[in-house]
Amino acid sequence: MEYVKRETAISELTHHMDDILNKYNLQGVSVYEEEGEGNHYYLGYTVKKNDQVFMLNRPYLKDKDGKLAVEKQEWTVQGNEGETNGHASLEDAFQKIDEIVH
Repeated sequence: MEYVKRETAISELTHHMDDILNKYNLQGVSVYEEEGEGNHYYLGYTVKKNDQVFMLNRPYLKDKDGKLAVEKQEWTVQGNEGETNGHASLEDAFQKIDEIVH
């Protein structure tokens, strides 16, 4: 498990935002982050598609220095209709969003 600075993890997400915006035909995209309980942390994207807002995130572990490491290679999709877990890739997470908005 490789720990990186929080800023590095966010920079990696930010780097892909334009590609994600265009590839998935979104109205908007921004970085999502949430501090969980204990050493848990969540990073991903907040996206808007067809006037609906979704949060896509992966679980991270935070060490004593505030560095982050991906805990599980799976994405969670949160929206008005609830939450689904276990998406193996960002592509899978966006397929779920497409199912919801269509």
